Amino acid sequence: MNPLALPSPPAFDGLHPLVVHFALAIPLIVPVFLVIALAWKSQWRAMLVASLVTCALGTAFMLLAIQTGEATEKYAHMVEGTGPTLQRHEELAELARNLFFGVTATLTVATIIAFKSGDRIKTTTRLGLLAGCLLVWLLPALVLANAAHAGGELVHVHGVKAPITSAANQAAAFVEQDGD
Repeated sequence: MNPLALPSPPAFDGLHPLVVHFALAIPLIVPVFLVIALAWKSQWRAMLVASLVTCALGTAFMLLAIQTGEATEKYAHMVEGTGPTLQRHEELAELARNLFFGVTATLTVATIIAFKSGDRIKTTTRLGLLAGCLLVWLLPALVLANAAHAGGELVHVHGVKAPITSAANQAAAFVEQDGD
């Protein structure tokens, strides 16, 4: 056993547990940058850009999480009684993704306004723009939290698991153990 060796990557249908955590965590960082932008006047544009980049990255991970989730769906169907929870999880995840596309668009527009206005922007306008971005983020974040909760129900209540190793990796590990 080499403790420094990289683990074998799972097959695509086993990537969902890894990818989904990025899709959940990254978008939840967005308001941190917006609050810093509210408080730090000299760096508010940079913080707005940071919130935009973070939101776009989180939304991209949501796209990948939905694709890997669809590949993993067959394992959820193997467990009896998961249908309603799985359907709720899928619908909420897709809604969250769509809403976060809207948040990303809103942050893009706010960033363009921030840079086009230069130093002419009034404090009340700046604060309103940033507070508006925070408000636009809130509803999608709640939907995302509900999607995550439904996903947690699938795993922790129903016992749904995605394969973390491919059949080839499992066979190779078996052969390696057998040879020791």
